[in-house]
Amino acid sequence: MKHLWDELTNYIKSDYYPFHMPGHKRFPKENISSCGKPALTVEDICRYDITEIEGFDNLHDAKDLLLELQRKAARVYGAEQSFYLVNGSTGGILSAISAVAGEGKKLLAARNCHKSVYNGMLINRLRAVYLLPEMVDNFDIQGEITARQVGERLAENKDICAVVITSPTYDGIISDIRSIADKAHAFGIPLIVDEAHGAHFALSEKAPESAVDCGADIVINSVHKTLPAPTQTALLHVQGKLVDREKLKTYLGIYQSSSPSYLLMAGIDYCMDFVSERGREEYEKLLAVREWIEKETTGLSEIRILSHEGRRDPGKLVISVKGTGMTGQEFYRILLQEYHLQMEMAAPSYVLGILTVMDTGEGAERLVKALREIDGKISENMPQEGGIMKSGRTDNIYGMIPAASDMGIYDAAQEEREWLLPKKAVGRISGGFLYFYPPGIPVLVPGEVISRELTRKIESAGEREEYLTGTSEEGKICVLKASGKKQDAGAAKQV
Repeated sequence: MKHLWDELTNYIKSDYYPFHMPGHKRFPKENISSCGKPALTVEDICRYDITEIEGFDNLHDAKDLLLELQRKAARVYGAEQSFYLVNGSTGGILSAISAVAGEGKKLLAARNCHKSVYNGMLINRLRAVYLLPEMVDNFDIQGEITARQVGERLAENKDICAVVITSPTYDGIISDIRSIADKAHAFGIPLIVDEAHGAHFALSEKAPESAVDCGADIVINSVHKTLPAPTQTALLHVQGKLVDREKLKTYLGIYQSSSPSYLLMAGIDYCMDFVSERGREEYEKLLAVREWIEKETTGLSEIRILSHEGRRDPGKLVISVKGTGMTGQEFYRILLQEYHLQMEMAAPSYVLGILTVMDTGEGAERLVKALREIDGKISENMPQEGGIMKSGRTDNIYGMIPAASDMGIYDAAQEEREWLLPKKAVGRISGGFLYFYPPGIPVLVPGEVISRELTRKIESAGEREEYLTGTSEEGKICVLKASGKKQDAGAAKQV
């Protein structure tokens, strides 16, 4: 029988390089000595693992040590008040939505929000009004949410309790938060920003402007995604007068463990010191690595890297093979199996890598070498049947919003359900969530009508061996039993 710790130990001894979360990148040797504090050994873990004992405060009623540490986090990010999160950004997002929710209200949400936003709508029985980002030309990724979109939806819907958007997106696209916040506030509506992937924006004035600085009312950061902190560590920042802070604190106590890990909280504390003391210099190194990778790959003829210029996160590497005959999944496997480069995610036509302040020059050099070699093979062999160059469909499954039934997420989730093969589910109402993980963005939500086009996209995703969550072992999807009238799948809104 295998044991998880043994498997982890074996893995860290290998030469696989992490272009993925968490942001500490397993603390490469060249960075450990300069971090200022000793690394924990396996044997140390339980010695440091305590509960709320004398002298260590209580996260859910912080009055001493943990209160001061959360105040330090607020100073680092320039927030009025900050809270430690020990179950990732998910707990923060659920708390934020619950704190602003009202009976019979709607939530204005970007369709590319994380599944936790949808779970927040389900729990609080909120109806969804969606914002659909346009696609970034030639890269098959979703772009920005605009203030114009937000203003139009708020004008059309008088019962919206809050606006929720993701910025930066999983692919590193940043929306104009300042303009969006101004638009929401003009309607007296709070703006919640899932900035889970933007915790590093606090490192330097050269980094993209944080949502806190742009006036968002609640901002959630996953410090573990892009900074040297353990998995599950995050922060929630709140400011302004549109959010009831006592209500927010109540929900933070509901959605988080009553026994928060002091190891994780120590990790957040360390990370805040890292940002304060070394943020600017380390961000300069990150930028230098990013710019070097782009410079060294300008000569590629088939593979393309999305530039970090404009409102884009330099820590995200979108590497496209669109038009080459290779799928993103095939590209991902080549990088993993032949070059021992572990990327963050494979999409239909690209792979995603994450750069952080803990990346090394060695990792960048290995990636550039791999991209040059793969690009050369593509150029030599196009077009080619079979092997690594076999053609694959690259349908964008996020370019549409399925038609809504007259049922909200909560109501649909309470109904009796059954499981059907996708082609037999056309016209039926979904009884569950369907999403790829990563990134955890639903392509189908309870209460939405299943169209023929959507089922085709689901089936083609299976052919590409993409990891689709929400289906049964037999590949069936969840629908409402005897869902009544079928609805026209052509009603889906598409980009």
